[in-house]
This record gives sequence, C-alpha cells and structure tokens, in this order.
Amino acid sequence: MREKRIELSTIGLAVLITALAPTAIEAQLAADWMVPAAAHNRGSQDSFWKTDLSLHNPHEFDLPVVVQMLPSDTVNLEVPTLTFTIYPWETINLWDVLGPDAFDAEGTAAIIAYADPALQCDPIEDCHFLVTSRTYTPEQGGEGEYGLTVPGAAISRATDWSTYGYAAGVLNDGGFFRCNAGVASWTPDWTRVRLDIQNADGQIVASEVFDVPPYGHIQRRLLTSGYGGSLVFYLESGPDNASIFPYATVINQQTGDASYLFASSSVVGGSVAKTSKAFADRPRNPVAATRVIAPVRRGQRPDNRLK
Repeated sequence: MREKRIELSTIGLAVLITALAPTAIEAQLAADWMVPAAAHNRGSQDSFWKTDLSLHNPHEFDLPVVVQMLPSDTVNLEVPTLTFTIYPWETINLWDVLGPDAFDAEGTAAIIAYADPALQCDPIEDCHFLVTSRTYTPEQGGEGEYGLTVPGAAISRATDWSTYGYAAGVLNDGGFFRCNAGVASWTPDWTRVRLDIQNADGQIVASEVFDVPPYGHIQRRLLTSGYGGSLVFYLESGPDNASIFPYATVINQQTGDASYLFASSSVVGGSVAKTSKAFADRPRNPVAATRVIAPVRRGQRPDNRLK
C-alpha cells in the first residue's frame, strides 16, 4: 500500500517552458498544474460546495506528484502539502479534496499539482500528467447534486506580463445572475491585477483591482452589473516572474446552478484601458519574497524513477 503524506511545505516554482509553443495534443497534458478554484464551504440558499480533484498518470512508469492547497486571502509561502505516487495508467481521485479526508480545511482555495521536483525530466513530456476537478453542491430539496467542472490549467496558460486574460459572455445583471471574479497566483511575491469590465460593445464600464498575496487566491463578487460582456485581466505590478490564473464564475440566482469561465491568456489585442503606463510602473527591482523558493529544475532523466 502506498504512503500518502500531508505536511506543511514550501511551494515549488515551476519553470515555464517557452522555447517551443505546445501542439494541440501536448497542450492537453503538463507537468505543472493550477486549479484556480476549490471549495469546502457553505454557500447561499443552503448550498454546501465541495471539490473533487482527479489526477491521471498516462505513463507506463510510476509518477510521484505533489499537491498543495493555497488558502484564500492569505500569504502562502508555507502550505499544506500532499505527496504520493500515481501508478502507471492510474487515476487518483481525491474526493472532497479540501475536506477531512485530505487537506481537512474549511473555506475556499486554489490548488497546485506538479511532478516531484526531484525528477529531472528529459524530455519534459516524461513528467506530463492530467489534472481536473469538479466543484458541486447537493441539489436543494432533492437527492441529486449540481456543479461545474474546473479543469486544471497548465502553467503555460497563465497570464503574465506579456499577455492579457480574457473571459467573455459574462452575466451579472443583479437579478437572475451574479458573477464572481477570482485570481490564483503562482508567484512568490505580491501582485496587483487589474480587471476591466467591458460591455458587449467593447466599452469599459468599470475597472477593479485585486491585490493578490504571494501564491495567493482571491475571489469576490463582481461589483459592476452587465449582461453578455467581457472581462480583461492584466498585471499592473509585481515581480518579473509573475504568473496568474484569472477566472470567473456565473451563478443562476434562481436555481444556484453555476458555470466556470477560465480567462484565456493571449498576447493578441488588449483592453482599451491598458496603456504603456502600466508597464512603466512595473518595478525594475522587485522586492524579494520573505522565503527563498527554489525553482523546479527539469533537465536530464534520472536513472531510477522515484517509487
């Protein structure tokens, strides 16, 4: 029987591979994953939201992995950590991952999962695996449940200084629908993220700011009403290696049913409000994190896989 350990640990900072753009097939798997939103907490209308996390090893060899929880609204330089080995072709399901059988936490969080940093993967595909999740709540007055799939996002899909994060079709009319906006950070220092809310015609109707702690997670109700517009996220301050994962959830206030919108990152286009001033304000000498976190080094393949 394999050993599963939970402990407090520092966070591994994954190296973003930028030499070659991934093909469509390669982009479906990765060695480093962010699940931007997870929950084990009570919501409105007597709902109670939980998250199941699933990890799949597509290889014919064992793959040791690390899973870490990033609690909301706090600095996360040392966090609860699970380590275990996924056997060949196996899928591990962590039911109610924030609940008593795994992280034993209350509230909301983001989750990161990555191949054990002791592995030196060459090629990097030797450490690829799949991460996805489902966040759900029991149906009111019934025996079923409803929820939403929150796929893992490979670190290559993060929004950084060179990109914008886009989400479209946002519903937040103050009556039938409400929208929550969130940001998860894979960054060892504070970041400031600006969110421009645009109407369907492309005009900015409001702008909000998220001050995100190191390796932090923030989610809050969108303050501006709108129907069918878009959200544009971008970095306003932070270290050079800042990587963020913005998203939104839209909730039907009559039924409680929810949908998830991941903010896709792109160098194309941009918010009409983002100007060169945002980059001029970018710190040339970022403040160092209070704890030095060694990056994951992915080089030569080890002679023996960790078992």
